[in-house]
Amino acid sequence: MTKVLIVDNEYEKYQNHLEPIFPEVDFSYAKDGDEAEPLLAETEVIISIGRWLTAEMAAGAKNLKWMQCNITGIDHLVEPLAARPDVILTNGRGIHGPQMTEMTLLHMLALYRQARRLARNQDNHNFERFLPKVLDTRKVAILGLGAIAEHMARTFKALGMTVYGISRTDRPVEGIDKVFSRENIAEAVADVDFLVVLVPYGPGTDKIVNAATFEAMKPTACLINVARGGVVDESALIEALRGGSIAGAGLDVYEVAPLPGDSPLWDMENVFMTPFTGGRSDMYAERILTVIEPNLRHYLDGALDQMINVVDEL
Repeated sequence: MTKVLIVDNEYEKYQNHLEPIFPEVDFSYAKDGDEAEPLLAETEVIISIGRWLTAEMAAGAKNLKWMQCNITGIDHLVEPLAARPDVILTNGRGIHGPQMTEMTLLHMLALYRQARRLARNQDNHNFERFLPKVLDTRKVAILGLGAIAEHMARTFKALGMTVYGISRTDRPVEGIDKVFSRENIAEAVADVDFLVVLVPYGPGTDKIVNAATFEAMKPTACLINVARGGVVDESALIEALRGGSIAGAGLDVYEVAPLPGDSPLWDMENVFMTPFTGGRSDMYAERILTVIEPNLRHYLDGALDQMINVVDEL
């Protein structure tokens, strides 16, 4: 029987769905890497986000043939799987559109509606009325035109916004009014009210948003980063916020997480922060199962060419 190891602190959700469908599979379960490690030697398939996986663990998993990463970003698996090119790697691309869009909107509205000020006023019983800004007719540029951006762009358009895209490839995307190349980021952000960062992290995107980007933006514009902390130069961002190069930032990700207690970002009035929760939702298991189930069926049938979300290069 094919031995499949599912590592997740809520593995019961996967267990209840998959076991009745795949009686020919020998499933095992672990809540974390410590519980998973003793099971790896016999495991052929791992289904997990996999942040616990080390290069030593991967090397010891002699029977491992396929790993299903349950999120889109696989940068944390580059080092562990570097010496295992024989392992098929698939990710969770395509399921994060709703929650990532809602998180981005939360940040945009928090900045425009001054959520920190409102919360403080509520704590202080201060009934202060002030003039909020609206998203209607504003311009937003999305850096990274993947599946999430497609969902996000449609939502932005429904709110009356003009939407630009910044991408490596020039391709039409529903809801995107104009596409710019990454080499022309400065041109793309020159007249926008929001720059939303969605690009995955890698050598080509390390600090792709930097001091030059902030200098090119309007002083009334805001940055929203829901991608990875490393794609934004955090020191340059802090200086831009302090110096008025941009008006505000909404951050769900950081160069170091958890964010150190001495980071200036904690106390900046023009920053709204969330703790790396953009991709999470109460319906996550149901959504990722729409990738896991067909991929597991194709794998068992030997139809590897029909598996979806295959990562070609680490």
